[in-house]
Amino acid sequence: TRAYQPDRYTNMETNNYVESWHNQLKTSYLQRRRNRRVDRLVYILVNDVEEDFISNINRIRMNVGRMGPEARKERRRELEAEEI
Repeated sequence: TRAYQPDRYTNMETNNYVESWHNQLKTSYLQRRRNRRVDRLVYILVNDVEEDFISNINRIRMNVGRMGPEARKERRRELEAEEI
């Protein structure tokens, strides 16, 4: 796969986000097993990965779980405003 390359003459064909995603795919979903069947990969991508991706998006949308830095700053501002 080709990743975003800001410089025209770079030799990198990937970036850290792609490498991280491939590592997560191999360890979490494929259990590091060597499997050359495309139908098995498609089945895992459609049934497991998509379901987890959608649940993660819904979790972020509903603001459930750990706060990110922006949400933490916003919440701190809300608490400071309530004190006034």
